[in-house]
Amino acid sequence: MRIVVVAFDTRGGVEPYAALAGGLRHGGHEVHLVAPEDAAPLARTDGVVFAPLSGDVAAFLRHTGGSTERGTLVTQRLAVRELAARIGGWTREALAAMDGADLATGGIGGMVVGLAPAEKLGIPFVPAHLQPVGAPTGDYPGVLVRTPTWLGAPGRHLGHRLSELALWLPFRGAMERARRDLGLAGKRLPTHGQPVLYGFSRHVVPVPPGRPPRHVTGYWRLPPPADWRAPEALAAFLAAPGPVVSIGFGSMVSDDPAAMLSLVREALRRAALRAVLVAGWGALGAAEADDAVFPIDAAPYDWLFPRVSAVVHHGGAGTTGEAIRAGVPAVVVPFAVDQPFWGSRVYALGLGPAPIPRRRLTAEALAEALRRAVEDPAMRARAADLGARVRAEHGVAAAVQVLGSLNPGRRPR
Repeated sequence: MRIVVVAFDTRGGVEPYAALAGGLRHGGHEVHLVAPEDAAPLARTDGVVFAPLSGDVAAFLRHTGGSTERGTLVTQRLAVRELAARIGGWTREALAAMDGADLATGGIGGMVVGLAPAEKLGIPFVPAHLQPVGAPTGDYPGVLVRTPTWLGAPGRHLGHRLSELALWLPFRGAMERARRDLGLAGKRLPTHGQPVLYGFSRHVVPVPPGRPPRHVTGYWRLPPPADWRAPEALAAFLAAPGPVVSIGFGSMVSDDPAAMLSLVREALRRAALRAVLVAGWGALGAAEADDAVFPIDAAPYDWLFPRVSAVVHHGGAGTTGEAIRAGVPAVVVPFAVDQPFWGSRVYALGLGPAPIPRRRLTAEALAEALRRAVEDPAMRARAADLGARVRAEHGVAAAVQVLGSLNPGRRPR
């Protein structure tokens, strides 16, 4: 089959779909990856055709709050206002890339720009999510909306429904305009009757069964770059006596990076720990290496995380999965969007202390959380056990098997 994988997100949100595209290519399919043009380096599997969506999406998201300290609702309003003006153009670019395809797949971002082209071309679109979207349950809170605890399971179930509304309603107007621009009318859904894929572990989020079928495959991960080598100085820092933690906030930005760095240094001093500081988009200010910290621009998480005693991160879906897979405790500092949800899962599974929302982060709170994560033997044992189970899963292969079993055919345009 010719399969188009559509992804619209920051690098961390595109990586799983690039991994899925590579797996489909290895499975013998003709594969196109449609993603922001700055994600081109991720399409490194031979034979995967990269089709860029125009514009520097990373710079745009930094400007609008690529999940800043302003909080979920403010961040979403800022991003949606800017995104809506561009959805029409991206939809036309996706249509050109999808012409001749048998099947398309992607998550929320991919669906925003990919559903109308799939409908126009008469091909099915298989939802493929990195969060438990479209699978309401009373067992845990919704991805974006947390209801009062006294509402119990019915409230949590409602939170999932409200989360779906929060995800789709902001884009509905722009998506409808894009459909009309393509000459579409009515309410045909290319997802109708298609299975749903979830690119995370069933041990982390147990999605309930449903119709159409829901497949929780395990994480979709790119193999590490073959030419990456750890700097000797980093290896020496990790090998020195005493526990080391990793601290980084991915694609988050900070109103005052220098103050964040100062807070982190004070927390490390109080906890008597050393840290590898991963720069990301700049939530942490620029640091000079010394006995307490070793700053790096980036490193493969599957190399770094197993070598530290705990990971401090923002709670992005991919980073959460990598920390769990490494088998070490995590301290989650959620900034916005789905990050509080992943922080709540880490806490519920006993893999880390209670998440510390960015607005409430203090040196004292971070130091106390770090001490627990490094010193609690039961927490460390739970993290190691779950890490082993997650590493035994083969998410890309399972997803490729589901997609490869479909026989979509083509509907008339």
